[in-house]
Amino acid sequence: MKKYILNIIVVLVVIFSFYSCESFLDTKPTNVVVSETAMRTLYDAGIAANGLYVDMKWYDYYGTYMQLMGDERGDNIQPRTMSSGWTQIYTLGYDSESNTYFNMWAKCYETIMRCNTLLENIDKLTLTSSADKAIRDDYKGQAYAVRALNYFDLARLYGYPYAKDNGASLGAVIITKVSSASEAKLPRSTVAKTYEQVFADLTAALPLLSKSKNTGHFNYWAAKLLQARAYLYKGDWNNAYNAAIEVIDYSPYSLVSNADYINYWKQEGASETLLELFVTTQSTIDDDGGYVSMCHNLWHGDVSAGASLIPTVSWVDLIKSEPGDVRAQFVRYDSKYEISKAWLAKFPGNNGTNFRLNNPRLLRLAEAYLIAAEGALKGTAGIAKASTYLNAIRKRANPSVSDVTATDDLIQIERRKEFIGEGHRFFDQMRLGKSITRKDSDGYNFAVSAGCPETLTWNNYQIVLPISHTERQIYPTLQQNPGYTE
Repeated sequence: MKKYILNIIVVLVVIFSFYSCESFLDTKPTNVVVSETAMRTLYDAGIAANGLYVDMKWYDYYGTYMQLMGDERGDNIQPRTMSSGWTQIYTLGYDSESNTYFNMWAKCYETIMRCNTLLENIDKLTLTSSADKAIRDDYKGQAYAVRALNYFDLARLYGYPYAKDNGASLGAVIITKVSSASEAKLPRSTVAKTYEQVFADLTAALPLLSKSKNTGHFNYWAAKLLQARAYLYKGDWNNAYNAAIEVIDYSPYSLVSNADYINYWKQEGASETLLELFVTTQSTIDDDGGYVSMCHNLWHGDVSAGASLIPTVSWVDLIKSEPGDVRAQFVRYDSKYEISKAWLAKFPGNNGTNFRLNNPRLLRLAEAYLIAAEGALKGTAGIAKASTYLNAIRKRANPSVSDVTATDDLIQIERRKEFIGEGHRFFDQMRLGKSITRKDSDGYNFAVSAGCPETLTWNNYQIVLPISHTERQIYPTLQQNPGYTE
């Protein structure tokens, strides 16, 4: 696999690339442009807005790593063998001095600087019609929302959970303007300050964004659901609930049915997806370095598949614990490898034709229901409301089950079932101060034998990623996370 080792110094310059993506606009050649002249027309601004999403597709962000940071560090997915399958993620075996491979820090800042450049230049356009101004505002809203997502991810990857110390740990470097490399060498802010930036960006984004469906882009509803997620991670239960139910009650999205659930994962722009990233053979994603990576390694049948990641025995047992759950159909045993090991067949590829090309689904309506359930239970809306939203997801998956009274354990179990492969489980347990246990006796678990503690809590310094040696050499003011070598 190609390893594009990026660093923040590369992206904090005034020259950067705007990319076009198929399905957004007509194909236009990629150009390298100076920020002051990048947007002469509204069409140019549209190209710039499309370019905000490009870097998020690659394997070193939402193409692979973000999902595995949530699932493989948790108890949902593991390597099939210890010789392959991103075992360093699985065992938390990253080393700040010798390994820069998991450097999502730079990938986020490359996207953040794209957002900053768009925001600094788009208001220089001369527009007269109200329709053109609405389009411009939507592009601005997208830039704010994309920047909010990247800062949120930096906080949860490189900072400790908010509830651990009320956001006092180190978070992101807050950069909201296009700056030269020398001007941008600021120290890291706290997680609390990083969350403040997330909420400020979303507050700016929401009144600008269109409420119409805009597959492949942020719209109002995707930004509102991201806001609900950020409130959930902060432990602001009432605001999480209110944001989530606004999406449920007023957005144009709807849960797919039980009968359509398996086929949903083949579909682009389906009724339940608020935000997905387009991945096609024409979207600058190649067969070795793009979103193909995780699905390439989850797949089990094709002779060219990597086939190195499998669901854990504990997840398989959980999903089979209630007969009739449609999600149990993701469990497959028809492998060219060990027949006794289950495989995860959740991601069959766009249109079910190419397992290598799956649109990453970043925000789904099912998440709004489970955020509403947790927010209601822990806030003032109450157990009855929590139970309503929890049971909606439970019974969509398995119409034969009876209603339950919501508890936090039941909500987290449902999140674990529903979001496997989507990158939530580890972050869910950590944000709540709960633990992740991966026993050697659990089927084919290798974590403990490889030197990882059997049980992980937020007191383990390795639950946050290190700032790489490469970054700190170039950027000496960048503080290292506690526990790692300075």
